[in-house]
Amino acid sequence: MARITLRAERFGTEATEAEYGGLEGGDIFYFPESPPLISDDDRAFLVTQKQIDASYHKNVSYRPHEDRLKGVDQEDPAQRARVHGILRNYSRRAIAFMATLLNRYAADWKIDYASFRPIEEQGRRVSLHSRNDLLHFDNFPNRPSHGDRLLRIFTNIHPDRERVWVTTDPFEELAGQFADRVGLNRPEGLLESGKHLSARVAARLGLPVVDRPPYDRFMLRIHHAMKEDAEFQESCRKDRWEFPAGSSWVVFTDGTSHACLSGQYMLEQTFIVRRSSLVFPEKAPIAVLERLAGHPLAQSA
Repeated sequence: MARITLRAERFGTEATEAEYGGLEGGDIFYFPESPPLISDDDRAFLVTQKQIDASYHKNVSYRPHEDRLKGVDQEDPAQRARVHGILRNYSRRAIAFMATLLNRYAADWKIDYASFRPIEEQGRRVSLHSRNDLLHFDNFPNRPSHGDRLLRIFTNIHPDRERVWVTTDPFEELAGQFADRVGLNRPEGLLESGKHLSARVAARLGLPVVDRPPYDRFMLRIHHAMKEDAEFQESCRKDRWEFPAGSSWVVFTDGTSHACLSGQYMLEQTFIVRRSSLVFPEKAPIAVLERLAGHPLAQSA
């Protein structure tokens, strides 16, 4: 994996085919100077909000299609409205910026959530599977991708501190390493349990349940297995990346192993990129897993 540095003169240009290939293969697009996604006043407002009395959750999330803010229990209506407006504006600007940078995806992508992460990552007390400081690939338990890809743009809005990541080997190598452990190479690993079959039937009837195809189930198992493997976390090869205050970066977090060791105050927007829109679909995690399994693992959502 590599960090591809793109400077301000690239803000209004589309990625080259080689850059698309790098991104889809696990590289990170890095903007030392962030595109203009948030104003200085809005940034200053967010980072001076008090993190007390459960005013903020782990993430403050914004759902663009509903124009809905979640995860903030701000008692002051004016301040809550200000947070809502900041997240709305960040989301819209990030979508517009990414639609130019990665235009090949934009016609058919799905706009997912934006979020504000106000909590310091280092030393944060959460369950093992929720820890961001352990290497993992992203998978959303309640929002299965059905083989489509998870693309994210991050912006470090801390006044002066960097956000520190580590990454390790490419998805294809790690998928092979964990395939047996998650049942990918066993016929029974592909079988749907009664619970999964019931969920599928209920989803087709329009009931509010999550229908997770085999691909998403395997991705979640790999996510958990990586975090549960203390020896792997300790001894695997690591590359360290520092993202300074005021920088942004773009990455497919379902195919780039990553852990956040430290950092506070970050904004993020997620996109679901259709498998059919990829420039190099053979690099997608679902393509890797299907080669290992020898069977299709999902149908398009």
